[in-house]
Amino acid sequence: MFAAAPVVALDPTQPPAGRAAGDAPADAAASLHLQAILRGPGRASAVINGNSLQVGDRVGDARILAIHRHAVVIDRQGQQQELHLSAPIIQTSRTQP
Repeated sequence: MFAAAPVVALDPTQPPAGRAAGDAPADAAASLHLQAILRGPGRASAVINGNSLQVGDRVGDARILAIHRHAVVIDRQGQQQELHLSAPIIQTSRTQP
């Protein structure tokens, strides 16, 4: 007679085995994605990696220096870098006449 191995249910909300919940790939931690720039009266904010930030705020190892119309200037370990908004992708639907 064959013995069946026990079936273990995996929790899809938990990180894969051998990896802690706070671990992230090195490039993911280093990459910053500018998602939006919001401008209001006398104040601008930028959405980077899902976080709403203003000049002086920090995200990861970077500090926000300036928020322009289409870009954000950050300081990362003494070097200035610009994050740019990507051009929107617009596809028109085809309609039958």
